[in-house]
Amino acid sequence: MEQTVAPLGSILPDQGQPRRLLPDDLIIAVTQGSLSPTTAMEEWLRRAESDMAEAALRQNVRELKRLADSIAQHGLISPISVRLPGSDETVPSGITYLIVTGERRYWAHVYLLSQGRQIQAGQTVTNPNEIKVTLAPPGISIRAYQLIENLLREDLNAIERAQGMWALRYELSGVNYSSPPFAQVETEEDSSPPSSETKVNYSSPQLVPWARVEEALGISKRYRIFVTSVLNLSEAAQALVAGHNLAEMTIRPITQKLKSKPDLQLKALEQLIEWQNNEEEESPGQPIVTSIKEFVDKLLIDELVQTEAQTPEPTPPKRSRSVSSAPVIRFRDKVRETLDFLNRLKKTDRVELARALQRGDYTDVMIDLRILRDQIDAILSTASESAELTITSPLLSPPTSDETASTEPDLSEN
Repeated sequence: MEQTVAPLGSILPDQGQPRRLLPDDLIIAVTQGSLSPTTAMEEWLRRAESDMAEAALRQNVRELKRLADSIAQHGLISPISVRLPGSDETVPSGITYLIVTGERRYWAHVYLLSQGRQIQAGQTVTNPNEIKVTLAPPGISIRAYQLIENLLREDLNAIERAQGMWALRYELSGVNYSSPPFAQVETEEDSSPPSSETKVNYSSPQLVPWARVEEALGISKRYRIFVTSVLNLSEAAQALVAGHNLAEMTIRPITQKLKSKPDLQLKALEQLIEWQNNEEEESPGQPIVTSIKEFVDKLLIDELVQTEAQTPEPTPPKRSRSVSSAPVIRFRDKVRETLDFLNRLKKTDRVELARALQRGDYTDVMIDLRILRDQIDAILSTASESAELTITSPLLSPPTSDETASTEPDLSEN
């Protein structure tokens, strides 16, 4: 596509753009010509300064200002793409182009213009009332083009990305509406027709396979499932994710482990948001991901413990004598069997086992281990109190080097 320079006043955002920066009321006013882009920008900034402004709005303003500062210092590196209005589209007088991609770069120029700033590109100083553009060729799917460009952005929250993938699937299928309602979610390969609740154009007999979407975006099936699974969260949870611009990677432990537990979803998300608000603006997100994994595991363990505590124990049958020693013998045998297995592990096997558990692939094992630890602690505590015993030797003492040499099997060969 050939690059040129166009007056900023001859360009408007596309009202059908799948992800707009400014809210709908301002965009509609601008596209209808009742509000200038500069006035709309000033109103948007005023709303962001309000005490009632959402965190996502303030974050969008910060990011736009950073983009504007970059353009002011280095010039616009990537031109925006524009198209000519269609014959069935009504635009205000003087408007020649509608934006296909690059709406944020457009609004960054509007912001610089409203602030009376110049653009310094090397030794060339230009006014932000002009912007570099490329004209989209006729015949391309404008909406698919917009969706793909938006989905490749790094700053999308999890809900936007999931709904964007659905919207792209609908667009590639020839369906008019952008995304399904909250209930219309799937995570496996499925190209069956949408349900009667989706309110879409039924001229398309079926949706294209997800593989088409994955190919268009250059992503794996596994990652696509991670993303679209966020729509399995409750509506209240999705509202929190969108309102606080939470990324898919950050909420992945919640999506994977709490998908059928809406109350726990909200608890985990509220804790995540509190941690995120307490972090410095530029701090990395990885510590939060680690913390939320541990918090989710704790929620699940607490729920299991509470469930067990609320479950009444069966009344034991009356016996003519005290409790049989058979359960104790069976328990002793299981304990010794487990100890024998652990003591026979090679050091390398122990390290590999720990690494596998740390990777998060075996969360259920970690939960079982923590529950087992709690059960053992409870048994030891009860036994110590009732018999006034003091346990002096550790339960899981590691084997000495001599013991390891004489007893450990090579598990790699089993």
